[in-house]
Order: sequence, then C-alpha cells, then structure tokens
Amino acid sequence: MTAEELIAQLEKLPPETPVLVEGYETGFDDIVELTPEQIVRYRHAQEWDGEYQTLDRFSNTETERLKAVVIHGRRGHRR
Repeated sequence: MTAEELIAQLEKLPPETPVLVEGYETGFDDIVELTPEQIVRYRHAQEWDGEYQTLDRFSNTETERLKAVVIHGRRGHRR
C-alpha cells in the first residue's frame, strides 16, 4: 500500500479514531488492509503483549471499549 492509498483510507475515519498496528516479531511487510476493531486497553500487558486487546480476551463487560482501526501486514495472521 502506498502513502496515498493509506491516507485515502484514513481520511474516511473520524479524526479521533485510534490507529493501531500488529505487534511483536521481526521485519516488515506491506500493508494489505485496515480493519475496524472494538478493543480495550490491556492494563497488565507484558513486554510481548500489545497495549490493547480485542474484547473476546476479557470477561468483564464493563471495561471501556474503544473503536479503532488496525493496520494489517501481509503475514500478520502468523503472529
């Protein structure tokens, strides 16, 4: 994905939308998609954890939910 293509995708979002990337491991990949996600801040994240997690990882339904968009690389599914 080029900068122009990424900017066009991001311009469709409300300006306050958090933009996240997949974390951990090495190297770089092309961006292949942006997906909307409902997330929560993970207060007890270890070094290898992301700062945010998807809702299905938590049983407390009162946790503050955030709407975000996640940038996915070509091999993100292998993480």
